[in-house]
Amino acid sequence: MTQCDAILEVLQRGETITPAQAYELCGTLALHSRISELRGQFYDIDCKIIKTASGKHVGCYSLIEHIAYG
Repeated sequence: MTQCDAILEVLQRGETITPAQAYELCGTLALHSRISELRGQFYDIDCKIIKTASGKHVGCYSLIEHIAYG
């Protein structure tokens, strides 16, 4: 399973994912890049900036829909 596959699986369950969760799940430090790849496959993914318990601001991603073309 690729990093994108693991992230997409989480999103398709209706859950959100943050960089810390992506690192824990599949070892990626490049969640934004993996999200960009998924968007390139026509997944509509939203990003909201949230504040963590430590006060850091991070992106929290959620799947809106998969747009089928063709």
